[in-house]
Amino acid sequence: MSRHICTRVAQPRMLPVAVRICVALLLATAVSGQTVETPPAFEAASVKLNAGSAYAYNIGPGQIELRNHPLTILIFMAYGVGNSSFSGPDWLDSVKVDVVAKLPASAAGLSPKERDRIWRPMLQTLLAERFQLKIHREERVIPGYALVVAPGGPKMRRVETPTRGAVTAGSITGSSTPIAQIVASAAGAVGRPVRDMTGLSGNYEVNLTWTPEDKLLASAENPSPDPGDRPPSIFTALREKLGLRLEPREFPMQIVVVDHVEKVPTQN
Repeated sequence: MSRHICTRVAQPRMLPVAVRICVALLLATAVSGQTVETPPAFEAASVKLNAGSAYAYNIGPGQIELRNHPLTILIFMAYGVGNSSFSGPDWLDSVKVDVVAKLPASAAGLSPKERDRIWRPMLQTLLAERFQLKIHREERVIPGYALVVAPGGPKMRRVETPTRGAVTAGSITGSSTPIAQIVASAAGAVGRPVRDMTGLSGNYEVNLTWTPEDKLLASAENPSPDPGDRPPSIFTALREKLGLRLEPREFPMQIVVVDHVEKVPTQN
């Protein structure tokens, strides 16, 4: 039968016009069906507005549990962006959501890093289905900082040992810290993108403590009797302790822009 159909299609003028049109439509449908991919999705998922439950963040081998998360943060997680590479309505922060979703059985044997590559695209699909989220990406020039070596050179000792240390919102303490971690912590501290332009490589001994910007602003409004007890800003700490400096720069950057999103998810 297949050979018979192929022969007739190969000689379209022998077919009536209506039949030729039907064959053309069938072939077009078959071709388009081969190119359309099914978006990745959880096996099952519950999405609800938070009704007062406590914050929870659990990414296990079988399911993810995200409770009391602002819708903004869920979008950040799904698309791997932050404040500096995102544009959306202000009200997204006020919508708190609970997500409990089942991962496919194949995720059980994956490492946490490999599992991240699976569930994040699934979260994109879930947000599109339940919140009708539509986004696009565009390039914008945004303000940021370049991390450079300060006059006098770096004040860190380079080491050849594997990465080791601890990081908090106001400190880096590491016997072997990569430059990339210093850049990431600086970006978090200033709330803007930071690019490494030091020309340095390898790992370093780092003992750095600073006062986050929000606490600096709060202390400026309510000064303490002895401000000397407070660690300096990230700008001063980098310069004095590590011999590095943050310089204002502008960078082209891919931005995730929200075109449409609903405030209430569709029913499970």
